[in-house]
Amino acid sequence: MTKILIIDGDANSRNEIVNWLIPQGYEALSAGDGRSGVEHAIRYRPDLIVCDITIPRLDGYGVLLEIRANPVTGNIPFIFLIANSSYEDIRYGASFGIDDYITKPFTDSDFLQAVQSRLEKKAAQESDHQREVDFLRDALAQEHELRLLKAKLVAMFAHDFRNPLANILFSNSLLRDYADHIDENRRLLHMNRIDASVRQLVQMLDEMLILAKIESGKLQFEPKMLNAEQVLQPIVEEFRAIYSETYHLIFENHFPGIMNIDPRLLREIITNLLSNAIKYSPLGSKVHVTLGKQGGELKLTVQDQGIGILEADQSRVFEAFERGSNTGNRSGTGLGLAIVKQAVDLHGGSIQLKSEVGTGTLITVNIPDSSV
Repeated sequence: MTKILIIDGDANSRNEIVNWLIPQGYEALSAGDGRSGVEHAIRYRPDLIVCDITIPRLDGYGVLLEIRANPVTGNIPFIFLIANSSYEDIRYGASFGIDDYITKPFTDSDFLQAVQSRLEKKAAQESDHQREVDFLRDALAQEHELRLLKAKLVAMFAHDFRNPLANILFSNSLLRDYADHIDENRRLLHMNRIDASVRQLVQMLDEMLILAKIESGKLQFEPKMLNAEQVLQPIVEEFRAIYSETYHLIFENHFPGIMNIDPRLLREIITNLLSNAIKYSPLGSKVHVTLGKQGGELKLTVQDQGIGILEADQSRVFEAFERGSNTGNRSGTGLGLAIVKQAVDLHGGSIQLKSEVGTGTLITVNIPDSSV
């Protein structure tokens, strides 16, 4: 059922809109102030947000910035309710990334038509993107020329770059324009989110370079004596900085001492496994990372409570551009697990996958000490 969140300080107006939506088959959520509205959006992840500009605690523009700055809610369509359609209101809203607006007063038919129109635009955008990916996948299957591979990579990464860039833009705007409305903890949250989003972009660029090296057979294995925890812990903390409000990331280290391992490839392994675990898990769920030792080998496990992988798909998800058939509209390049497998293979290690649909996935990586 399509979920719509109404954020309006006027209880009568809010209840009236809810009563319009329910008979039309929508699930209607409501909040009476901006801060509660943001919390509802993060918790329930609605399909559409309708928000009045003049609301208590945090005005509509502040709500929009909070929504856009959070990677979990950043792509939710947003409609403003405004008292008049002045050019300044519309121009200012557009600068914040507003999707649409409805001018007060309005009738139930006006409102429902605007809601349906916005939802249809969202569905069309998602359909267009999926068609582009499908077209490029088909083209790649038929032609193995380098230019087609480049076209696919550009399309996929251009799409996935938008979320971290949006996080940076809206967190920065929130810190600049709403400093007086944000406490110290939330200021620190948004500053950490900016840092972590930049690192995500750098990681995605690294993935492109690694894939190019894999395709050309030039990916180097360069092990060093290191403490694996010192490589993994900062990466887990970066993910916590971005997703602290929506996921519980647990990291346990039971690996004593150091071993000979490639730090760059180890970063690729944990980053891609964590990214996949979060991407395919429900809000509020746990992602458990454990580092240990088994028979002289480093043992790394990542356990999620996500959608799981169909048994028929499990044999191919470690191939480039392949994804589970139950991933739906979740964005992704299909490169993560392929890079993980290549990095594990270069270490002479092994990788196992156990997954149950609707319960979650456990991935176990074993890496031998290359100095032995």
